[in-house]
Amino acid sequence: MAINLNKYKDALHGAWKDVLDDKSSTNWALFGYEGQSNDLKVVSKGSDGIQEMMEDLNSGKIMYAFVKVEDPKTSLPKCVLINWQGEGANTVRKGLCANHLRDVEKFFSGAHLTLNARNEDEVDPDIIIEKVSKAGSAYSFKTRIDYSEPTKPVGTNYERVNPIKEINPKERDQFWLKEEEEEKKRKEEELKKREVARVKLEEEVKQREIEDAALREAKVRERNNSIDQVKQAEKMAYETQKSLEKEKYVDDNEVKINRSDLLRQERKKEAQDLIGRRTIDARSIFEQNTSIGQIKRTPEKPVRSSILKMQNNVEQDEGFRRKWHL
Repeated sequence: MAINLNKYKDALHGAWKDVLDDKSSTNWALFGYEGQSNDLKVVSKGSDGIQEMMEDLNSGKIMYAFVKVEDPKTSLPKCVLINWQGEGANTVRKGLCANHLRDVEKFFSGAHLTLNARNEDEVDPDIIIEKVSKAGSAYSFKTRIDYSEPTKPVGTNYERVNPIKEINPKERDQFWLKEEEEEKKRKEEELKKREVARVKLEEEVKQREIEDAALREAKVRERNNSIDQVKQAEKMAYETQKSLEKEKYVDDNEVKINRSDLLRQERKKEAQDLIGRRTIDARSIFEQNTSIGQIKRTPEKPVRSSILKMQNNVEQDEGFRRKWHL
């Protein structure tokens, strides 16, 4: 389909004329298509040269720029028409717009040089000035056309759309095949990245679990060691207390043994004295009773009971001594 320059004709003509006018500060104008149609319109314009114009270039679109630069050899202004076909633009669209360049060159006449560019490196100011300088110019500034005069209306170039002619099936199939391959490659790379991220995450979780387990085990060992130390200290304290109690018990037993021996000896001595004294008393009583012919047995009871009582005391002392291993 042919390009349509009539819809925004006045704006297009005004921007182009503004760049050519030596009295105007405008030195570039940028043109582009309206949406997906073939209607050309003014995108922007400015007075700070190519560097400013590059900021408005879109890598996904097809555009045209009319720029005025200074020839370093002659110091005269020269105009350049740039056919911008962004690297991200649709391939089919590029093929359709390739036929529009001739009509654009006719509409924006007065260009000393036409350049094709796909990226910003190809529209570098130094490169453009160098190409303008090498190209030279057969354009005569003395015979420049007075663009202030009204131009003739541009006729329409509308032609009926012929899909077979406009769209190349082979090129279309190649384009979509390429898009499918790129999409497939992108998905594979994304899956690989996800898998790498998953493996990395699992390794981090596993490493963290190992570290946590080691930390818990260290805490358990430390707690067990503390408990063992406390038990050991309690055992030592208990054994020490037991040893002290045993020593005290032995000392008390020795004291008791000494006291028991003394008491036993004293009681034995008292018993012997008492037996001896009772025996003498018994004899005197017997002799007295015999002399008068009256023998009485009643005094024997207290003597015998006292003797028996003393013997029982001695036996109890002996039993106490055997019980306590004295």
